[in-house]
Amino acid sequence: MLALLELELRPLARATLATLALAGLIALGNGGGRWLDPALLGYLIACLFACFGVAYRYFTWLERPATAMYWRWTLRTLLTPRVLVRLPLILLDQLILQRFIGKRSIKRWGAHACLAWGCLLAFAVTFPLVFGWVRFTSDGPDAGRYQAWVLGLPAGSFPLGGFAAFAAFHVLDLAAVMVIAGCVLAFVRRSRDEGDTATQRFDLDILPLLLLIAISATGLLLTASETWLQGRNFGTLAYLHEMTVILMLLSLPFGKLFHIVQRPAQAGVKLYKAEGDARGLLPCKACAAPFLRPNQRRDLRVLWKELGLEAGAGHLDLCPRCRRRLLMKAQSLRLGGAFDPFADTPVPVEPLES
Repeated sequence: MLALLELELRPLARATLATLALAGLIALGNGGGRWLDPALLGYLIACLFACFGVAYRYFTWLERPATAMYWRWTLRTLLTPRVLVRLPLILLDQLILQRFIGKRSIKRWGAHACLAWGCLLAFAVTFPLVFGWVRFTSDGPDAGRYQAWVLGLPAGSFPLGGFAAFAAFHVLDLAAVMVIAGCVLAFVRRSRDEGDTATQRFDLDILPLLLLIAISATGLLLTASETWLQGRNFGTLAYLHEMTVILMLLSLPFGKLFHIVQRPAQAGVKLYKAEGDARGLLPCKACAAPFLRPNQRRDLRVLWKELGLEAGAGHLDLCPRCRRRLLMKAQSLRLGGAFDPFADTPVPVEPLES
């Protein structure tokens, strides 16, 4: 009861509505449950719980003052002509190519690319199957052909021995191989990076990778059992695979994988920064070095006022280097020293001017 009282009411209501909306779409797309696969019922229930958790955390995240500032700006400008022209390129760069990671390290980019594309491919296939939106049946009396159905509508048929059948039945195996490759690359990079090794946490950094490996490995073992072992131990492997997938779905709102949901919002931040860069950077009042975007300074003043930090708004006009020097001066004066880090600065500093 106490835990329930700690939940924020507005995000809680929105998360409930989002979960009900998803349940309605699932029922609408599978003919009111007629096309649901009973073997996938556990996955379906876990998806609904995951939807509620992810939606609650996402709406809570959107109510943070800084996030809300970006979010409101994105909604206001999203449908303007200049944004619509640039948005596809930004989405390509941020979500598909992910070049922002490649700038840090090609090894990091390789690991992240395999993980991201493998997970997205698995989600794109698994969710429609679990929801009953996509299914396969025999093509009438011909047992050698399969008929694909999407939302209850026929979407073409294919022979069981053809490439289309092989691709349809093994696309999740491809996703599993990509995910395992990404996890291995991530573990290798972390073991050789002293910074990551010193700061990583088991619950946030290691456990998600182990869980993804367990999901992928049990999925590949299901294919191996069916293809080469005449279905031996298939039932046990199916339960193990289902358990790992459900654990991953239920952990989505609480772990590092939540950034899969957050990442698309980065497109709005990219547009926001581009708008500020187009107007030119404002100079630091102490050293005159350009460092701050005009729109960022404007919105930060509003944000600081909302947070009751008006007294320190003058710090917004100082670059990070001068802020550190100001802190050093304050510490020096407090300790009775005479060190003045601004002795060589020709521009007077007034950090508390609002």
